[in-house]
Amino acid sequence: MTVRSIAVACQGGGTHAAFSWGVLDEILMTKKQWDSDARPERFDISAITGTSAGALCALMVWYGFARKTNLPGSGSLDDAIATLDGFWEGFAAREPVEVIHNKMSIAALEAKENGMPLPAINPYGIVDDIILAQLTMLGARKEYVDFQAMLNNACPDFETVDWEHVQMRAMVGASEIRSGAETVFDTRKNQEDSNIKTPISASAEHRWRRRLPFSLEGVVASGTLPTVREAEEIGDGRYWDGLYSQNPPVRELLAGTPKPEIPDEIWVLRINPQNIDKEPTTPETIKDRENELMGNLSLNKELDFINIANIWIDKYPGLANDKKKVTVRTIKMRHQTAVALRTPSKFDRSAGHMNELRQEGIDVAREWLARWPHDVGTYPDDAGY
Repeated sequence: MTVRSIAVACQGGGTHAAFSWGVLDEILMTKKQWDSDARPERFDISAITGTSAGALCALMVWYGFARKTNLPGSGSLDDAIATLDGFWEGFAAREPVEVIHNKMSIAALEAKENGMPLPAINPYGIVDDIILAQLTMLGARKEYVDFQAMLNNACPDFETVDWEHVQMRAMVGASEIRSGAETVFDTRKNQEDSNIKTPISASAEHRWRRRLPFSLEGVVASGTLPTVREAEEIGDGRYWDGLYSQNPPVRELLAGTPKPEIPDEIWVLRINPQNIDKEPTTPETIKDRENELMGNLSLNKELDFINIANIWIDKYPGLANDKKKVTVRTIKMRHQTAVALRTPSKFDRSAGHMNELRQEGIDVAREWLARWPHDVGTYPDDAGY
């Protein structure tokens, strides 16, 4: 029997991450079935990472698996599925005013994409606050208009997590805007600070890298788009979306990490297409492609280094004393879906839009898992179309 240790890495990309919701659902359901059947080749999820909307996916899976001291029997695969599904179902616009607001927002973004000049909203001004207050008065749920309230509602017992018994590692990426430091909020840091685990090597951090304890505020920071929301303040830092630094964090799965904790495989849930069919020629499509390139380039540099490290381990066997080769694989949208999605759809919170992407994620993951581990590709060959 072979049980591989797997880390799942979830890219950000707005509500396009509903695809990752579907992939994760299928991964969890498949694990449950394979464990029940005692399949000869199986996997355990040792870590999950994410940025922006991918950070939301990572949080929900990790939180579901985490035992809470005030909830006997909590922390299971079934809890992870329920938490993930409950979050995305609640994230969708469902109250009448939410549905109307979502439709109007998407229509405005589509008009802007087609060249109509529209005024920009300053997240540091009062107009946005007034709009959100009016939406609440008209019946919008607090978790629809408030990012922090949304996470508090989805993870009500976060403060009672039993860190001593946390097995799965979770990390989310954010960008500290004043120092320029790429920052990872890491559950292992919580355990180190509580003297549950020995601190990992300091070589994993330096002036331009920060590793902080995992928190709901850290997940908020990871999804703070500077054009939409004021920077998230945590300690002495002010944070924007992790897209600008790590999308999602991967390096920390290896850098300074003890060999027994390094995963055998990393499965990257890629929702930003690596390649597209034609050159963008309008300001909004150019901006959208810049966003995709930014997120992919930061990720690819980390994945490329893992491949280099694998080559070094083969060439210099002594390196294998404290490191090990890691196989990187990609699970991505179908080509026709990826090239059809645009910036406005990243903000579409309609249940129909997100359920379509979730179903595609389920279908793609089911077909992919049916071929794993011997008949699926590896990075970089499997990253593009």
